[in-house]
Amino acid sequence: MPKLPLSFLKRAAFALLLVSVACVDPYLKTFTSNTDIFIVDAVLTNSTSGNYVYLLESSTGDGSVSTFLPVSGADVRVLINDTETVSLNEVKSGYFLFPDGFRGETGNSYKLQFTAKGQEFESKTQILPEENKIQNVYHEFFPEGLKDIEGKVSPSQRIYVDFQDPADSKDYYMWDWTLYEEQFWCKTCTDGYYYRDASTPPLGECREIRFRRGKYDYNCDSRCWDIIKNEKVNILKDDFSNGQLVTGRLAAEIPIYQLIGSLIEIRQLKINKSTYDYLNLVQSQGQNTGGLADTPPASLAGNVSSTSDINQPVAGFFIVGSVDTKMYWLDKTDVPAGTSFIGLLGDGRRPNPEPASMDTTRPPMAPCTDSPERTKTKPLGWIN
Repeated sequence: MPKLPLSFLKRAAFALLLVSVACVDPYLKTFTSNTDIFIVDAVLTNSTSGNYVYLLESSTGDGSVSTFLPVSGADVRVLINDTETVSLNEVKSGYFLFPDGFRGETGNSYKLQFTAKGQEFESKTQILPEENKIQNVYHEFFPEGLKDIEGKVSPSQRIYVDFQDPADSKDYYMWDWTLYEEQFWCKTCTDGYYYRDASTPPLGECREIRFRRGKYDYNCDSRCWDIIKNEKVNILKDDFSNGQLVTGRLAAEIPIYQLIGSLIEIRQLKINKSTYDYLNLVQSQGQNTGGLADTPPASLAGNVSSTSDINQPVAGFFIVGSVDTKMYWLDKTDVPAGTSFIGLLGDGRRPNPEPASMDTTRPPMAPCTDSPERTKTKPLGWIN
């Protein structure tokens, strides 16, 4: 299966905010608490990567969200200039990709259409805007950059871009990023040990050991990289920068995961007004978690609707935008000695390898398994 691209709506476990609000056409809509909601996550750009459609359905039941389930088996297609249709292929449950090599073209119009669970759905027509290039990328160390939900401050690196805004048009922008950090620990076992031999599955397995408590971490058997994705909306309209050289626009803020170099992919998207307005509403409801990697509040009806049932709630958005991508090396030379870092084990702890023993076959090494969060393929632009 091909590697999954960046997603605009990734957190399917995000709680649905079923708020009653006045309708602000076409983006806000009141969804009743006993209504199942289709959620559409779709992106099309002028790049051959990062284009997809992801379909989910929420089941609300007693007024609280009980499940988010992928909608599989749908017939998904995109209508180009009202004349040509391209069909998408389902590569995992509810997740559809365009044909290999397909990309949007500037000035063309696109309309998402799909048939699912006996209903027909259609987006509003979206026109792909002209691309706007990033001119420069640079960064600075920020000692008190990020706060967690408990108010704890973590140092960060802020990445900025410069670009020229066109003078004769109203323009809207969005930034997204993907970070690659080299990972040296590919398996963690709790209250036991890791085994990888003829008696185990190909990827090995953890076995609990009586009286053994705590975690042991096991080295990767090859080079390996964690893939960390953006989780915040970052948008701009050119009210105060029309026709100007925009300098020092914050495109990303990255916590210090480790003190060795890492690679970040910065994506600058030029979007249309309807997309900007939708994302701005996501922010205004206090849900500044979206980017290309998060689920917006399902109380926000986007630009997709059911053509067979006008009462069927549909959330999410079909984004059509042009993108310019830059790979940028974060060498960490600006990070002062002694700076705290959070690590890559997910819980802020330091690795705890299994101690060596007389058994020279232990500890075994673990495979780097490709997934949307990890790759054994050296990222393009990695320095060493």
